[in-house]
Amino acid sequence: MDAVLQLITSASSLDEKPNENGMWAVQVRDDDQPRWVARTMPNAAGSRGYRGPTEALLVMDENDVITAVGVLHSHDTDEHVTAVEADAKFLSQFVGLTWNAVDQKGNTPQVDGVSGATLTSLAMAEGIFARLGKSSSGSLLFDQPLQPDEFDAELPPEDFEAADPVAVVRDETGTLQYVVIRSGPFSDDVIGYQGPTELLISVDPTGTVQELRIRKSLDNEPYVDYVRDEASFWNTFRGKTLGELAHWDPVADGVEGVSGATMTSLAIADSMPKIAKEIESLGGLDRWTQPPPAPWSWESIAGVVSKIRVTSRDVCVIGMLGLLWLLTAAGVMRRRRLRTAWLMLVVITIGLWTGNLISLSLIMGWASSGVCWYLAVGLLALLATALAMPPLTRGNPYCNHLCPHGAIQQLVRPPAKSRRHLSLSASWSRRLSYLAPMTLAIAYLVLLWRPESDVSGLEPFHAYLWPMAAVSSVVLCVATLLVSLRVPMVYCRLGCPTGFLLGYLRRTSASHRIGRFDIGLVLLLTISLIKVWWL
Repeated sequence: MDAVLQLITSASSLDEKPNENGMWAVQVRDDDQPRWVARTMPNAAGSRGYRGPTEALLVMDENDVITAVGVLHSHDTDEHVTAVEADAKFLSQFVGLTWNAVDQKGNTPQVDGVSGATLTSLAMAEGIFARLGKSSSGSLLFDQPLQPDEFDAELPPEDFEAADPVAVVRDETGTLQYVVIRSGPFSDDVIGYQGPTELLISVDPTGTVQELRIRKSLDNEPYVDYVRDEASFWNTFRGKTLGELAHWDPVADGVEGVSGATMTSLAIADSMPKIAKEIESLGGLDRWTQPPPAPWSWESIAGVVSKIRVTSRDVCVIGMLGLLWLLTAAGVMRRRRLRTAWLMLVVITIGLWTGNLISLSLIMGWASSGVCWYLAVGLLALLATALAMPPLTRGNPYCNHLCPHGAIQQLVRPPAKSRRHLSLSASWSRRLSYLAPMTLAIAYLVLLWRPESDVSGLEPFHAYLWPMAAVSSVVLCVATLLVSLRVPMVYCRLGCPTGFLLGYLRRTSASHRIGRFDIGLVLLLTISLIKVWWL
């Protein structure tokens, strides 16, 4: 209720249970018309941002038009979520949309992300679109995929090609026999006496309806049975093609419904044109019956490329990676002036402008929720370089040349003979050497038990997202840099868990030996298996 009050300040009560469309009624003071609120989960679960999915709260009026949007819960980092919540321009882009994620003119808008929180905001937009039915299989009421034995008990599973919500049946020669459609995702908003009904529809290769029957219904069961047993009602649809049904008018055709179950049967009749139109809008049956393009065909490549969103920040990061390779290959990175200029460029571009720093929060978030590669090409290229180069080349280009926090420490490091130069004793260096691996292990265990936790506060890197940086990250960033004024590269050498992880991956002459950190890694893996299998 607290989240609802932030969006509807005059709300007086909230229904305990959602309606058949998964929406809760909200009563508003001095207004007889209720508002409706909907959550974007579980539809948004597959839309992952910087660390994971974000659940939004949608407020709709009596016409099913969005009037307000808010963030309900997120697996993403706090500063990214805060930036999205504070960006009224981003949230207002969804106001005015209705089901199928279209505006009053029938258009789906091009959504602009939040600067500095692009991944989080665009993933949230994808989740909202999924909740609004942009996906062809996004039904909360009828979410069970088709099974081979539902329409033909003797159908061999190998002849059944499931591409929910449509299944294709071929014979042993690969010839198309018929197509089975489950109607739930296309018509779960068509209500009969008490609720919607899902159909199974079998059509031949020409798109002509051969058989159809009720698969599942939320309507009153006695009425549903009357419809099931009325053969003449189903004969109304047999022999019609999907193209004919898309323009068919049950009222003009004189459909009266089944006696004793008029509302249930008429709702089924009304749903048939809607189902056919939805299938036509998706490209017709060819979308499912045509063989998919070869993995390396122009069509498949074009489909992948069309999803990629490249920004100027991505171009900058990729350009920096290419420039680093050229300078390293030319052997000029050890020249003092050139290296100083490079480090300053890294701080300005990668640090302060793009904010693309590798961190535990990023690595563990993408490891647990998946890589949102098409929304962060530059960040993905940077992460791939950071993880791949240590074992392949024995080098650590990210820590040495690409990390803005490390670059500042290199720029301010005190000369060996400087008065501000302070060397740690061997005993203190040995004690502090456990700080980074302990931080890494703690972060891993925290996320193992509470994957929604934000571990970005354990490192200073999110301070470089300066428009929305958390106070803890800023304090840690400033503190580590101040210490580095006296102790050269102290955070990089002893305190950085991400740097420790990259250093652990680095191939050395002793990599074939089992060390204490290898034992710790096995211990963490054992704990993970115990957590998954027994706890």
